Amino acid sequence: MRRLTAGFLAFLALTATLLTMPVYASPGIDAHPVAASIEEVRLGSVVDPRGDAVVLSDGEVQPDGVDAEVATTAPSTVPITTPPSSAPATSAPATTTPAASAPESSASESAGPESSAAAPSTSEGAASESSAPAPSTSDGAASESSAAAPSGSEGSVPEPSAPKSSAPTAPASEAPAPAAGSSAAPDDESVVASGAELPGVPALTVSQEDTDRFSSVGVTWRDDPSVTDVVVQLRVLALDGTWGQWTSLAPDDVEQTESRATEDHDVRGGTAPYWTGPAQGVEAVVQGAGGTVPEDVRIALIDPGTSEADALAEGADPAGTAHAAQAMPRIYTRAEWGADERIRTWQPEYVSTIKAATVHHTADSNNYSADQVPAIMRSMYAYHAQTRGWGDIGYNVIVDKWGRLFEGRYGGLTSTVVGAHAGGFNSYTFGVSMLGNYDVEAVPQAAVDAVGDVIAWKFGLYGVDPRGTTVLTSGGSTSKYAAGTRVTLPTVFGHRDVGSTACPGRYGYARLGEIRNRVAALVDANTSAIERRYATDAAVRASLGAEVGVEQYGDGFAYQKYENGRLYWSPSTGVHLLRGDILAAYLEAGGPAVLGAPTTDEGVAAQGGAYNHFANDVSIYWTAATGAHPIRGGIRQHWLSLGGDWTLGYPTGAEAGVSPGVVRQRFSTADVYWTAATGAHMVRGGIRASWEARGGVATLGVPVTDELYLAGGGVRADFSSGGVLVWGPTTDAWLVYPGIADAWTRSGAAAGPLGFPVADEEDTGVDGGRRVRFQSGDVYWSPATGAQPVWGDIATRVRALGGVRGVGYPLHQPMPAGPADGVYVQFTGVASMYASSATGAHVVLGGIRDHWFALGAEWGRLGMPTSDELPAAGGGRMTVFQGGTVYWGPASGAHAVVGGIGETYARLGGPSSTLGLPVTDEYVVDGTLRQDFLGGALVWMPGSNSVTRVPR
Repeated sequence: MRRLTAGFLAFLALTATLLTMPVYASPGIDAHPVAASIEEVRLGSVVDPRGDAVVLSDGEVQPDGVDAEVATTAPSTVPITTPPSSAPATSAPATTTPAASAPESSASESAGPESSAAAPSTSEGAASESSAPAPSTSDGAASESSAAAPSGSEGSVPEPSAPKSSAPTAPASEAPAPAAGSSAAPDDESVVASGAELPGVPALTVSQEDTDRFSSVGVTWRDDPSVTDVVVQLRVLALDGTWGQWTSLAPDDVEQTESRATEDHDVRGGTAPYWTGPAQGVEAVVQGAGGTVPEDVRIALIDPGTSEADALAEGADPAGTAHAAQAMPRIYTRAEWGADERIRTWQPEYVSTIKAATVHHTADSNNYSADQVPAIMRSMYAYHAQTRGWGDIGYNVIVDKWGRLFEGRYGGLTSTVVGAHAGGFNSYTFGVSMLGNYDVEAVPQAAVDAVGDVIAWKFGLYGVDPRGTTVLTSGGSTSKYAAGTRVTLPTVFGHRDVGSTACPGRYGYARLGEIRNRVAALVDANTSAIERRYATDAAVRASLGAEVGVEQYGDGFAYQKYENGRLYWSPSTGVHLLRGDILAAYLEAGGPAVLGAPTTDEGVAAQGGAYNHFANDVSIYWTAATGAHPIRGGIRQHWLSLGGDWTLGYPTGAEAGVSPGVVRQRFSTADVYWTAATGAHMVRGGIRASWEARGGVATLGVPVTDELYLAGGGVRADFSSGGVLVWGPTTDAWLVYPGIADAWTRSGAAAGPLGFPVADEEDTGVDGGRRVRFQSGDVYWSPATGAQPVWGDIATRVRALGGVRGVGYPLHQPMPAGPADGVYVQFTGVASMYASSATGAHVVLGGIRDHWFALGAEWGRLGMPTSDELPAAGGGRMTVFQGGTVYWGPASGAHAVVGGIGETYARLGGPSSTLGLPVTDEYVVDGTLRQDFLGGALVWMPGSNSVTRVPR
């Protein structure tokens, strides 16, 4: 699947010249790239402050920081109070102050996409692009009237908040006094404090009164998914020497798409960039509100430089491709606002289509002038690309408060380039962000109109219904939905609908209904989606040629013929292209009535192939060698899960029924079989050949597993009959059944002592048992014993003795025996087999075995057997051991003859002599050892070490 994706992206890269044809106006001025400069102030952390950073704990300076335990035990909910505002400088933001309470929760996740008309809560404050809290009046108190959420319909517009440039209540020279409920002011007046520090939470502070000149600021920290509750308060020193008001920022909910272009970058967490206007100093207070402590905190002071782009001409008409030009609003290009492409390290990534638009606000200052916007764009670009480590600006388009549109993400305005604007939902969406903080001020009408205009144009390109819904799959990351969650959303939705954020602000969110209505009105109702796609997509026109006839309509779909193919449309899939052999196969298979409308344009597949996907869980894949064939349902899903064309190759024909309820589809290197009971599984190579040779579905049933790779090499596949085919590189494929197959697997499969099977499973002919022969052993099964393996010398000896007919069924696999390398196996009946490298493998039976066991078996004086059981004179039996011999007779029973007595007994002829079989083991008599036989006794004298024969 990875290779399929790579191939598709390669196709998009190759066709980028068609997909991203410029349709915006020629630059109104001769703008030049401007390299923004970034100065970073490093603060470290409250545990390990760096540079000029100072740690405060409830107003007390901690020269060496605080202990890690103290840093992470902050209360989870603490009040944030609003300090009196100091005199604002003209360059400083005067629109945001800390909120009257700590952030609570993000917008209710229980509200689905249809809840967009509801008034947003004023208590939102989770990690948010809308980092600034509720607006304050001139006396510093939170304004009830201006902060309240709008009521009524989604399209209603709240009253704007009170002007933020009202006279301050404290002279500029005065530091803000602590507000009620806030942390105490520090004893050291040289240490910075906002007066609204969170009590009980260590604060990392810094004061830099003589920095390089900057106009935008952002705070970042080491990327850590658990750090989501950072509270940043900062103010800046204007060029006239006055300090501006304190501004509160919080982490944003934006994340770059992971790719090869970003995997080695230092991607950092942080706030959104905040436009301050020209400034020369900064003071900041950074706290981890809930006990999660940011590390490696840095303040980025960004100077966007100056450029001819800072005097953008307004009102230029768009120009470009003949058809798209009429619908596209004026969008200032990256070159026009002075983007320095040398700092862009993220290479564009594309998806197959656009399904929805995401509306944002930048959570930036609202206090900017028209000629500052290009510089704000350059600041945002530098912060996203370099400071945050994303490699490029996140949004696709940015809209200022006068309704001017600016190109954001590199990769083509008409394309499907993936942005970094809504963590987990960057793919298939077009991100439009309003420049400013619309959680604290109403959105200007010009900005609302411009957002609608650019979304309408984009939707026209991809046939998106602005009043409809779409299903997007969360990619996780910063999304409030877990990765893999399918979420139904309006095609125009706010960032807060998918992220833990207030974005696009309560005032911006309240305008979404109006934006949707404007988009719908601008998408000409008399022009079909097919006509719009053809008119606005130069690549499609070049591929399809001229129209043939008129648009045709079916049950829930429409299509238009062209010289070289067709465009199909349905409400749920949009407009997509079909041509050539894929189109022919589509029509032959029943077209949209059977396969559904296409959900993709023709895509590039592996090895020069092509494909289209369709709504009814169907795809058609094509190569010059195989032709075009549909793949559907369970077979399609399974084929794709196994790597599709990269692993099994292309379909060589359509699905076929091979027996009742069994469907098969052949591919270049494998067959996939499906039944309702077993699902879809593939079979190929030596296993497929062996399976077919044994009767295939008719005898062994359908595969119920794919090939399963085995330890030691080789593969196995299980079938619905219970049979298992095992294939080895040198042994072909042989049939075994679950009991024996499982025992073989437990012993280590091909990597164990048995090796691969060398024959099919067979009937032993004894008690309903079964056997499979392996390279170095056998596995036997019976209803009484189950499946037990034997290997090595024991397996060879069992075969020599007639298998289970000679010794019975093994009761267990070989187990350790003796002090060396011995092993043993017990068999049904009275047989045991022992083996070692010194003695070979030998069977011990009946009474002899029982007597040997009584004498300590291999651990006793006799040691391991060195012979099988042999006949002895007098109707007896005998087994030779390392330390002696055990004899058995019907009348005498089993007895061991060892040592000097044994040597003498053997010299005299053993059981064949007049002594006959032993009737006792050795026993002690008056300091001697005596052993009795049927025809006498042998006595060993310890003094002379001699043996004397005596009558019994």
